[in-house]
Amino acid sequence: ALAATASSAAQAQPGACLTASEVTDLAQVVLPEAIGAAGQVCARVLPATAAIRQTNGALLSRYRTEADRVWPQAKRVIGKIGGVEGGGMLDSDLLRPFLTTLLVAQVTKTINVRDCASIERIYTALAPLPPRNTADVAAQILLLTIQAKARRGDKIDLPVCFETAK
Repeated sequence: ALAATASSAAQAQPGACLTASEVTDLAQVVLPEAIGAAGQVCARVLPATAAIRQTNGALLSRYRTEADRVWPQAKRVIGKIGGVEGGGMLDSDLLRPFLTTLLVAQVTKTINVRDCASIERIYTALAPLPPRNTADVAAQILLLTIQAKARRGDKIDLPVCFETAK
């Protein structure tokens, strides 16, 4: 989802690539919205008490706080992908909602309701970890997926630096 959105949001500059830490920054910013989207999709099959369905509370608040803290770094990452230095579009108050809306749409498309119980288990298993660790897990899974696509010769949507993604 993150890869598809980054691709549609901006074309990568030639030679520009993202480090694992930068991918984690992007994941961190989108996590609260992605969790909310997963909760909405899974509302059809999970009970109202399921953690993934909660729209507020301490856990989601921690994710939102960390997303706010990391947003300045994530803006720089977006600029790096698009070859844009600070200012202009990067300083727009519309950039973050635009990015998260695109990502949430991608996340929602990839969720099969048959997977909701597993998504709930993963979410609750990661809950005790700091939000940054959860974002790093998501980023590492994304990087593994991108590396697998590259090995197969498939199109890579997010320009990652493979030497740092190992």
